[in-house]
Amino acid sequence: MSVSSFISNRLSLRDGRNRKFSPAIIVAIAGVAMAFFVMMLSIAVVGGFKSEITRKIMGFDAQISIMPLQAFYGSDNKGMTYEEGIKQAVEDAGARCGIDNGLSVALSVSETGMLKTADNFQGLEFRAFGEVLDDAFMKSVLKEGRLVADSVPNGIVISQKTAARLGLSLDDKVDAYFTKDGIVRPRRFQVSGIYSSGFGDYDEAIVFAPYVTIAKLHGFDAGRGDRLEISGLGVGAIAPFAHELQSALMDAYGDGRISEAMAVNSVLTTGAAYFNWLALLDTNVVVILILMGCVSGFMLITCVIILILQRVRMVGILKSVGACDSQIRGIFMRLGARVIFSGLAIGNVLGLLVIWIQARWHLLPLDPESYYLTSVPVEFNLWSWLALNAGIIVLSYALMLLPAGMISRLSPVKILRFE
Repeated sequence: MSVSSFISNRLSLRDGRNRKFSPAIIVAIAGVAMAFFVMMLSIAVVGGFKSEITRKIMGFDAQISIMPLQAFYGSDNKGMTYEEGIKQAVEDAGARCGIDNGLSVALSVSETGMLKTADNFQGLEFRAFGEVLDDAFMKSVLKEGRLVADSVPNGIVISQKTAARLGLSLDDKVDAYFTKDGIVRPRRFQVSGIYSSGFGDYDEAIVFAPYVTIAKLHGFDAGRGDRLEISGLGVGAIAPFAHELQSALMDAYGDGRISEAMAVNSVLTTGAAYFNWLALLDTNVVVILILMGCVSGFMLITCVIILILQRVRMVGILKSVGACDSQIRGIFMRLGARVIFSGLAIGNVLGLLVIWIQARWHLLPLDPESYYLTSVPVEFNLWSWLALNAGIIVLSYALMLLPAGMISRLSPVKILRFE
């Protein structure tokens, strides 16, 4: 055991007379704990926001969509099928990106129409899927009834906002009107389900309808839709997969393996406004981390200076008996480390407790009209937590070197005369 360790192990942070922590030590420990607590909550809340908003965006918009190139640029959409050439292109793109898990691929079709009751009406986008392999999102937001199925040819799923505006309830019947080539085509639906995602921009605009009904409005036969929707990708894999898929589809069209040129779009483009907003949250976290780091650093520097002043005669005695500056500095660095780890322990306990309580009981509410969520979301990420703890320890150790360096400038003669 080194001299520094031996001496620091026998020193206490408590006052020698009343065995209580001095106000400076208490403030330093509280400062580190509070700074870490705020940092931890900031990362958890922003991570929760990004995960929840991203999940909702990708629940409504396909991660990847494929459509005929002419339809992508606004020409009349004659529809498409999930032909073998497209299937092979999807598999090739997945292989190039190292994606070996099964992706959800579904034909979809949409049509703009209007729901009308005796007292009110609302324009909506009617969306339908030929085959849905992953309906976990819709199940999570469904509040009443059941999901759309072709076994119920006239059943639709509307949002709570649409239901409230039109005065509709589960199993009510409602008329819908579609316009095609100047001809109004009425249809009668039954409300089979009501959903609420809390995402007002989508809830106010989208109704889910049977595939057969909407496909007939387009004149599509079975197995034909206006686009293919692909999901099941990780967020980081969307952009590279879209790039590889577009390349694979161009090669397939050039080789004659698919009947027409296809365009690939991703949710990163269709939901760009939301993803840009989420990216701004990272800037807020960086600002909070810097501010809290400065607060904890200031507290630690002050704490080490006070520890040195409280034991200044001990410093003089150690220097007079031949102790070098690095050994004396090591003593106070170890005392400062106790302050750091005490603060981190308190901050970790408080942070983990608050995150667990909020995740379980959602005690802190939000206005869904402004934030698209009904409560503050939190997400615990193990790697972020470990990195934050390690970063605080390294930063604190580096900052403590500044006041500890003053030891080398202290004269033993002057110190021993210090009162």
